[in-house]
This record gives sequence, structure tokens and C-alpha cells, in this order.
Amino acid sequence: MNTSPRQRFLSYVRNPTTSRPVVSPFLPHPDVIRETLAFLHLPVTNDPVGNEICLSQELGYEPMFMTECSGLIFNWSTDESRSTPDTAFRTIVTPKGEWTWQSPRKEIPWSDEAACPVESVHDHEMLISVCEQVAQREQVIRNYFRTWRQKVGEDGVIVIGHPHPSWLGSQINPTNIFYQWNDWQDVFVRSMEAIYEASLFVMSIAMKEGIDFMSDSSYGLEMTSPELFATMDLPYIRRFAEWTHQHGGLFWYHNCGFTSQFIKEGVFNTLGADVIETIAPPPEGDNDLAESRSHIDRSICTKGNLNLRLLRDGTPTEIERQVGKIVSDVRGYPHIFSTADGVLQGTRPENFVTFVKAMRKALGT
Repeated sequence: MNTSPRQRFLSYVRNPTTSRPVVSPFLPHPDVIRETLAFLHLPVTNDPVGNEICLSQELGYEPMFMTECSGLIFNWSTDESRSTPDTAFRTIVTPKGEWTWQSPRKEIPWSDEAACPVESVHDHEMLISVCEQVAQREQVIRNYFRTWRQKVGEDGVIVIGHPHPSWLGSQINPTNIFYQWNDWQDVFVRSMEAIYEASLFVMSIAMKEGIDFMSDSSYGLEMTSPELFATMDLPYIRRFAEWTHQHGGLFWYHNCGFTSQFIKEGVFNTLGADVIETIAPPPEGDNDLAESRSHIDRSICTKGNLNLRLLRDGTPTEIERQVGKIVSDVRGYPHIFSTADGVLQGTRPENFVTFVKAMRKALGT
């Protein structure tokens, strides 16, 4: 019986022993998709979603797409009358007044230099106020997810973007997270709780509109400590997972960093996740796939973990060799065959094609 990519993906997560293995590169850069379509002499459009659906059908993989989450809560607008050619003046109106911040128009998000709005206790209070008024955006949020489901249809699965309570919904510069945690812990906790509650409101709409996976993410040990992870991240990940399962959904956890210690100590078996990605290898992470997979409960579906630099810069022969090793490393375990994080811009089309075709050949599907 013919089934859709979405049905195949979901069936595999729920019943991996009776379903066809899934191959699903993680969020390939749109340029990679366009260049690979051109390489295969297929039509290229201005629709990134349609382009990937076209490519996935040609190569035979099950695509996944990711939506916004925190961006639906923090609806910043730019006031051009108070902006300059180089700096954008951004604003959100709240019951406590106008929350504002300024940032360079051209910056690398989440870089050390990136400007973010939460820089003071007052900013935390404004963040909380924004979260408390999220219900006013219900129809906008509903239309957003409905459009996503209509656009993807049955041609792939959709994962909601990560809420990141410990990252304050991406409203804080990563270099400031732990300083503010140490200095203003009480209000930081209140901010995390506000983001959690607002995210549940967003998730409840997403599930009703057909979004397939709820999700969360966190740093690995390249950026946090076991103690901070246990305090700041683990409780929220578990709460999101429990809420998702109570509402009949599937929960997706993403960590593309140094996670082998968490895995070997059994911490990841307590997250409540149905899918854990990316079991990242060096240099992105610190995992040996065979060893790490052996420590993860068989009820959990892992996803990963082709090295991104190998995929971008390696030869087809090197990629084929690594594909064979990945298949061997996870034999007997539920695993979605993917990459160690989002496929990098600059990845050669022939390498992308080689990865998918070699994986299908190695799996016999």
C-alpha cells in the first residue's frame, strides 16, 4: 500500500519494527536545495518548502520542516521613525508599557555580538508581560500553523520550533544567560515559567492545526554544566514532553552539542522524548554513534548523525563509507537516518544526492 511521506515518518516513530526506515536530512539550507534541484535538472521556484518537497520526491526521502514558536509570542515590530540606516528600533506594546530595544540591522543571530532585548530586570518584567498577553494573538497563531499544514500537506512532517525557556525564547544573548541566572535568578525563573506557559498556549493551537511534533532543545556540555542542565533545562523538557503525551502528541528533543555524558548516565532516557536528535559526532558533538545508541532506551527513536563538514566537503566515496558505518552502528535500534544538524550552505549537490541514495541503498529501501 502506498503511504505518504508524513505517514511513513509518523508510523516509523510509533512502530519502528514494522515500518520502513526513514531518511530525513535535517533542515537543508534552501540554497543547497535549489542547487541540488538544478544539478538534477529539476525546476527551481521561489518557494523553499515546495522546492524541498520536489527534491525529496525525486530522491526518495521523508522531509521534516520546522515552524516558529517563540517568534509567535514575541511579535517585535520595527519603528522606522526611530530607526537609523544601521540600527533598527524594535517595539512591543504591553499592559506595562512599550518594551523597546535596538539592534544592528545586519547581525549574525546568536553570535557573541548579537543584540538581544533582555538586558535588565526591567526587561524580564516586560518579557513576562508579553507572555501573559499571548492569547490576544490566537487567530494569528492559528492561521500561521494552518498555512504551514496546508503548504506541506502529506509530503512531510512538521516540528514546532523549540521554545527554549532557559534561553528565554531567544530573547537573551547566549553570553549573558548564566550571568543573569547568577545575578537575578528569581526573575529569571519567573521569565522561564512565563515562556513555558505561553509556549503551551502556542503548542495547543499547533496540535489542533495538525503540527506533528512538539519540541524543545538545550545546550550540550560545550555550553552548560550537568548541574545547570538539571536545574534550568531538564524540568522544562520533561514538562513539555509530559504535556504533549497527555494531549496525544509526539515529542521531539534536539541537542546538537556535547551530549555523550548525558546519554551514558541515562539522563536522556528520562526526558520523555519520542525522538532524540542529533547524537552529534565530533566536531559538532562528542558521540560515538554505536556506543551512545546502545545507552538510549529502545523505546526512543534517535536521529542523526552524518558529520556536516564531511557532507559539505568530503568525497562521494567518503560519504558512502560513513553512511555504511551509521547503518551498522544503529542496527537493531529505531533510528531516523539524518545529519548532525542543519545541512550547511555550500554543501555540494552531488554530495547531498550521494548521501540520500547511499543511505537508501545501504538500508535496502
